[in-house]
Amino acid sequence: MKRKFVTGFCLFAAVVLFGMAACSQKLAVRFYTEVSEKVEEPVRLALIADLHSTFYGEGQEELVRILQEQKPDAVLLAGDIADDKVPHDGTKVLLEAIGTSYPCFYVTGNHEYWSGEEEAIKEMIASYGITVLEGESCLLDTGAQTIRICGVDDPDGYGQRHQYDPEAMAEWENQLMRCRLSLEEGQYSVLITHRPELTAYYTHMPEEGLPGFDLITAGHAHGGQVRIPGIINGLLAPNQGWFPQYAGGRYELGDAVMIVSRGLCRNLLPRVFNRPELVFVDVVPK
Repeated sequence: MKRKFVTGFCLFAAVVLFGMAACSQKLAVRFYTEVSEKVEEPVRLALIADLHSTFYGEGQEELVRILQEQKPDAVLLAGDIADDKVPHDGTKVLLEAIGTSYPCFYVTGNHEYWSGEEEAIKEMIASYGITVLEGESCLLDTGAQTIRICGVDDPDGYGQRHQYDPEAMAEWENQLMRCRLSLEEGQYSVLITHRPELTAYYTHMPEEGLPGFDLITAGHAHGGQVRIPGIINGLLAPNQGWFPQYAGGRYELGDAVMIVSRGLCRNLLPRVFNRPELVFVDVVPK
């Protein structure tokens, strides 16, 4: 009888511990390294996506501390930093901490548009010294070289909430084309976008006669919500459906690489083997 009790207790404890590990919301710090002939010295980029105004300690202490430790050359804010249902307090606290500490570049996500106050959100973000990109590009001077940072609004800004409307997408494509026209041969380029699934638009098309993006950064998929490591990278993602192709991680798109963050949102939906993550991309000389 005693043996059965001990065995049952051990099994129960194992199930509980497994469940706690599987659904852990502990912040992960993820690193990627990209090699390029277009840089002379390493460049470190921090990628923050899908914060949804979530707090990571008082004063966003956890996120701020990691950024201070890793010393990025720039912070890329890939949409849904604010939310349509959650107050903007967590967003404001983070932006106040990082806006003047690093060159920061922001693009909208769908939830900022769903809030109906996207222009006010953009103004609020810009007030912290952060560059808001709407089809424009900027030069980031890292000392040894300059790299071009481009960004586009989320397509939801053009009126289609759950599916892509060709007429509206034509307006969004104009933003993307303005970014393409700013690219220069031999200069490393980054595109910040919220959506990972629009790869057909991001990839280089030689017939255009324009250089392509070297690095594309995105979020939106929330890591597919549920993962089975080594088997399923993501179960369900917005605008991709079941078993999304671009749930989170590194993807090669011809000559470009796309890094998709699993996002920082902690909400009521379970994240199974899918911890929220803060991403760093190191671009190093070949």
